[in-house]
Amino acid sequence: MKTRARNILLYDKTILVLSFAILLALILTIMSVMYSRNLEGKNEQLRDRLSEMRSMSGDVLQIKAAVESKETKIGLKKASGIVSALEQILSTHGLEAKVIKPLGKTKVDEFTEDSAELEIESTDLNSIVNLLYKIDISPVPLKIKTVSVRSTFEDPDKFILKLTVSLMSRG
Repeated sequence: MKTRARNILLYDKTILVLSFAILLALILTIMSVMYSRNLEGKNEQLRDRLSEMRSMSGDVLQIKAAVESKETKIGLKKASGIVSALEQILSTHGLEAKVIKPLGKTKVDEFTEDSAELEIESTDLNSIVNLLYKIDISPVPLKIKTVSVRSTFEDPDKFILKLTVSLMSRG
């Protein structure tokens, strides 16, 4: 009986091809089921990440709205250059500059530094401190490079302020 089964399987090519095809179909079915389960797991992970990102995008929009409202409250908008940024800051304090002179742009690593010189005459110390504070907390990335404060000859309570300020930007 054993030899007869062996003879049928080994010598009968039709049965051999059919058994090989059934075995191959069985292996492919098992592999495709495993692969589909793996893909379903990845799909579920991606759905979870997508829902997290959607919830985070709502948070980002809320933060963006809060930042824009804060910028409008303090009176600063997007500045196109160093001169306009300084003019915006000066206008919020009611100060007028005698001179706002752009000094040019310099490239520092991946940043561009746009510098300007600002001169204000006949101002008091309180206005100077408020101006420096406003420049420091400005949402526009400003950097104070040099400061010179001198008292006037006519009125020792009034000062002449000279600043060199830079606007930092990428690019």
